[in-house]
Amino acid sequence: MAELILYRGSKRITITPTCDTCYLYRIGSGMVEGGDFVDLNDGGRLNTLAEEIRDDYSRWIYSLNALFLEAGLTTGDMSLFFLTDLSCKRSEFFETFDFVCSLLLLREELADVKLKRAHLIGVDAGFTRAFQSLFPVTTIVAKDYAQAQTRLWRRLGSDIGFLVRTIGVLFVNAVMKKNVANHQDVERTFFSIYPQMFSTEGIDTKYGDFVSKRNNYVVSILTDGMHQKTSLVDYVRWCREAENRGFGVLDRYLAVFDVAFSLYWAGRLWRFFVKQRSQVYLFKDMDISGLIETELLFSISRVTRLCVVKGALRRFLENNLVRELVYYPCEYPLGRMISWVAKSTDPSLLRTGFQMGIASRRRLEQFLAPGEGELNPPFLKHAPIPDRILAEDEAAASIYRYAGYQNVEVMDTIYRYLYLEQLNPQKRLGWELIAPGLHDGAMMLAQLTSEITVHPNTTYLIKPHPRADNSYLAQWSMMDNLKVSTQPIAELLAVVSNVFVTYSSVGVEAQRLGVAVTVINVPGRVNTSPLLDCPG
Repeated sequence: MAELILYRGSKRITITPTCDTCYLYRIGSGMVEGGDFVDLNDGGRLNTLAEEIRDDYSRWIYSLNALFLEAGLTTGDMSLFFLTDLSCKRSEFFETFDFVCSLLLLREELADVKLKRAHLIGVDAGFTRAFQSLFPVTTIVAKDYAQAQTRLWRRLGSDIGFLVRTIGVLFVNAVMKKNVANHQDVERTFFSIYPQMFSTEGIDTKYGDFVSKRNNYVVSILTDGMHQKTSLVDYVRWCREAENRGFGVLDRYLAVFDVAFSLYWAGRLWRFFVKQRSQVYLFKDMDISGLIETELLFSISRVTRLCVVKGALRRFLENNLVRELVYYPCEYPLGRMISWVAKSTDPSLLRTGFQMGIASRRRLEQFLAPGEGELNPPFLKHAPIPDRILAEDEAAASIYRYAGYQNVEVMDTIYRYLYLEQLNPQKRLGWELIAPGLHDGAMMLAQLTSEITVHPNTTYLIKPHPRADNSYLAQWSMMDNLKVSTQPIAELLAVVSNVFVTYSSVGVEAQRLGVAVTVINVPGRVNTSPLLDCPG
């Protein structure tokens, strides 16, 4: 008989096996000591498995739209399902797909093993339920239960706070003078989030020089309260800044009706969620109901907020001459809302989706099920997509085309990488850069602790993600050769000789400069770096 230790976490733990054969599987960078374990982690197979089931998973997620249609969760010609994070398969935000791949890998590895007991450490009830469905005769011993990624009362409280801020913005708009810019001669209008996505010079860091003097911005400050959190004081300051730059400010077009519309759909969606809690969701004979419930809970919060933004966007388009609207991220709920509202408001308006970040064969956001995407309404059975896509390179373009996006073009220039042309990399030996993504900083440092320790004469610079929770850095503050850097990434790439990444686009930038890149596979995590798509 055999047992399994499955540990999800980033700390070092000790556990003593109770069977002669003890298998180990880790999710995250935590280490397990205390026995002679048979390691089941296989990063290469996990990534391959992710590509093998990606299309099946996309089709399965798409099929859940039927539940929304059956419940009448449609407004006009749009199914609200397509505005959910669940529909968009936010694999960088939710762990569902990673968990599914890990569990299928475990089923492969343990197919001929009589597994007596499984110690599940650091996972939540949703994961435990999925595991039990694959190993029904195995005794499960759960320890250090993690809380669900999204909790009902926390989401409700956050949504109420967002609506209160929205009402505050309505009052501010009523008393603050509006600086109206003339947009009649604008060839292209670029949507962005202010000030999060802008440099101090007032240029969107993704679009860069693609925005010419004949173009202008329409920006959102409040957004959906998730892309950017805004106080009323910040709103007043940023609104004045944006209007003084000549930008259109979407939030200026908010109306009381938008709040009422959002409250109506909040009631409908929350009632739907309560009824769906008894629904069983099976994917490849695996009960992932608890994992899907977490995504659905967060998605309801997202849709409720987008119901506010929707009205403001429609009024902006009705009151301004917009010939072409360029926006990102078109694959996410906010981008889909823009695709829908723009087409329904003005069918002649050209909608151009702009690639925001990396595209990979294992990154689900870019992938649609066959027949899922559609240019024109109704969007009851099809997700709204842009009229055309501007991709960064042919590899990314091929992914968009495969996924069903139409009129995909490769940009002549990758504007967010233009700064690389000004760099003369020194590749200084003994200087190495650690570039975490939004959620994997602690994992990376735990993975690299031994590397950093055995090379005391090497300086390791870590550049934390600017929008991440970086409190984890305190755990490694005693390592003398690990330095937290606040320098711009360009200055760091110009100095270092090696860069460590998981999926961050910094790895692509380093490769373009000829700087060595080490891609780290975090145990139990599907790696979405496009560098792994390149031969060699």
